[in-house]
Amino acid sequence: MNSTPRIAAVALNRPFDGPLSYTVPDALANEIMVGRLVEVPLGPQKEIGCVVEYPATIPEHGNFRLRPIVRVVSPGYVIDREIFELTRWVAEYYMCSLGEALAVSSMIGFSDLAWKARAQYRLANDWRSAELTKRQREVATLLSETLFAESRPLPVLAKIANATAALLKKLVDAKVLELEAEALPAPFALPPPDVMPELFEEQRAALQVIEASRVRGDFGVFLLHGVTGSGKTEVYLRLIDAALKEGRTALCLVPEIALTPQTVERFERRFQQEVGVFHSQLSRREKILLHEKIRRGVIRIVIGARSAVFSPLPKLGVIIIDEEHDSSYKQGETPRYHARDVAIMRASRLKIPIVLGSATPSFESFDNALKGKFTHLKLTTRPAGLRMPDVRIVPMGGATVTATPEAGMLSPQLRDAIADRLAKGEQSLLFLNRRGFSNFLMCQSCKWVARCPNDDIVLTIHRKSQARSGGDSEWQLDIFPRPLPTDEAFLKCHFCGQRHVYIRSCPKCGEEALVALGTGTQRVEEGLHRAFPGANILRLDQDTIGGRRAFIAAWQKMLSGEAQIILGTQMIAKGLHLERVTLVGVILADVGLFIPDFRAEERTFSLLMQVAGRAGRANMGEVLLQTYLPHHPAIQLASQHNYEAFFDAEMKRRRKVRFPPVERLIALTLSDENLPRVQNEARALASILRRLENRDDLHGPAVLGPQAAPIEKLAARHRQRILIRGKQAAPGARLLRAALAEWKAPSSLNLAIDVDPQDLL
Repeated sequence: MNSTPRIAAVALNRPFDGPLSYTVPDALANEIMVGRLVEVPLGPQKEIGCVVEYPATIPEHGNFRLRPIVRVVSPGYVIDREIFELTRWVAEYYMCSLGEALAVSSMIGFSDLAWKARAQYRLANDWRSAELTKRQREVATLLSETLFAESRPLPVLAKIANATAALLKKLVDAKVLELEAEALPAPFALPPPDVMPELFEEQRAALQVIEASRVRGDFGVFLLHGVTGSGKTEVYLRLIDAALKEGRTALCLVPEIALTPQTVERFERRFQQEVGVFHSQLSRREKILLHEKIRRGVIRIVIGARSAVFSPLPKLGVIIIDEEHDSSYKQGETPRYHARDVAIMRASRLKIPIVLGSATPSFESFDNALKGKFTHLKLTTRPAGLRMPDVRIVPMGGATVTATPEAGMLSPQLRDAIADRLAKGEQSLLFLNRRGFSNFLMCQSCKWVARCPNDDIVLTIHRKSQARSGGDSEWQLDIFPRPLPTDEAFLKCHFCGQRHVYIRSCPKCGEEALVALGTGTQRVEEGLHRAFPGANILRLDQDTIGGRRAFIAAWQKMLSGEAQIILGTQMIAKGLHLERVTLVGVILADVGLFIPDFRAEERTFSLLMQVAGRAGRANMGEVLLQTYLPHHPAIQLASQHNYEAFFDAEMKRRRKVRFPPVERLIALTLSDENLPRVQNEARALASILRRLENRDDLHGPAVLGPQAAPIEKLAARHRQRILIRGKQAAPGARLLRAALAEWKAPSSLNLAIDVDPQDLL
């Protein structure tokens, strides 16, 4: 008997430098494999991790005795080998531990789901053709003679056949035992098939280029740069159709969960098969059921938000990234991956095409297209002879502001345009990227502003839901309104979600001089009810849409025309195809221009272009941009649908500061509850970085900072920012790794590493 213990390396969801080593008990030896989830001891606690090497070498640990793996969790679930290898790259590039990356790329995270113990299994019809050991065939034969066509849970099958659980799991992996169909949710009724439209010339040309690459088995990144409503989705559908006909699968990412109902319905109409939807709001059980359907080939198309990039689709044939410019593709916590870039890496490994679609491409993607790294395909017109909507800039201030209930919200031009659409039975879509009632509470006497005590965030004023919408309140008639009645409002932090009591007296100077300034969607909704009594108004923001089901209900109201006026934040600005919408009104077009971030103007321009594109999908459309900055380049060029001119103008500014896409950034955010401590540690780390950047092997990147982050305090922790800037990300990563090997930070301090940050807030 071999006395050498079996060793497995297990990665935990912790920022450890490497995996930990554990012995494998004899009873688990046949179940352990790379990608399997296991429970292991860690100090006095137990944690779930993923096996990343087995068998592993015995580590150098002196007289320290290795502890054994406790058990296998989520029986039958294994992280797919292709996804596992992709995750190694994610961990390396985004500078996190392999365990942290695997906890995200696993469809169920590091979770213990014993669902298969409750699920029903039966023998597959063709089980006799499987390659089995003698013992496995004996068990299968006994089950066939006992069960006939009946199904049972795995523990029951084990008792019937006097077999171990490990042996039965081998039969499951060999597809001798299959999950009974009733254990999975029954497919819902598919919508009626759609009519495949005739492609116009630009669509055909783009499709031919991408298809030629796919047929050759070449990797290629294709930037499908099409104006809103130009038929990009039809190109996606044709590409996926071709892949499915060859026995392949397809992955389509969308930036928001809110966009999936419309996309799923359109895909099901075309392909007449169930489409998988994967996103973070699914329950763990829903995720593992989806995983089983993918494994069994029931689902061959997956649509989802950022995390769907890790869907374990076999024989993947094409990847689509819709609205590729959207910042929601970037993960906000460790690992801070960008789904677009992970998808590009996945496509390159599989040698398949990936299509990035957008009317306003990210600067990084457009710059790569200009340099020839991506293939640039353009759709410059809308099909069926439809024109782009007419856009009018409406300067705010002066004569447009009157002492009416909707003062400062709806200009006379926009009110008249909405009334015209109501009379015609058409829909209006109003966009304001500010939720709540008013943006902030300020003292006119001493200029104090209400802020969250935990975060450096201005508190937003919300009116309580039970307050009567559209009522006649004296304060609402003021251009500079007095505070709301304290029983009708509260203050809320939009970062941590904490609510605070609404006050009437300034806590700093004691004066009753507080004013509620700014406008949010809640206040606009009340103004609309007064301006258009009887109109059916639908508000969509995070306060009214709590999840995917709520959005589906709202979507049906929009699609049917029941909602006459649709008001919302950025969730209505992109991707929605509503043929009854002929008017788009932007309540305040300049709301995001002065956020202290280098992408502020790019994001504002993109949002304006995207929301303007919701108008005129079937008839002539009109867009009104209300703004206090009518001559700002972002607003002027958005009104002209001129992306290239905006890109050229903005890139001149980026070249001066050498910010992306001119050069690459790694953002380091240090945080601690103690301000002097985090300042001292930030200076110490920056000093090490600057000393090391003079070494020949680390020369190249530049170190900027430290300085206070624009949002200096979050979650009661003070924040300092250091930037590493260079022509490529890899040299900066090498410099950072060398510095972190020397830097010894106190345990109270947190360090967040963001490679290719999407914002610097």
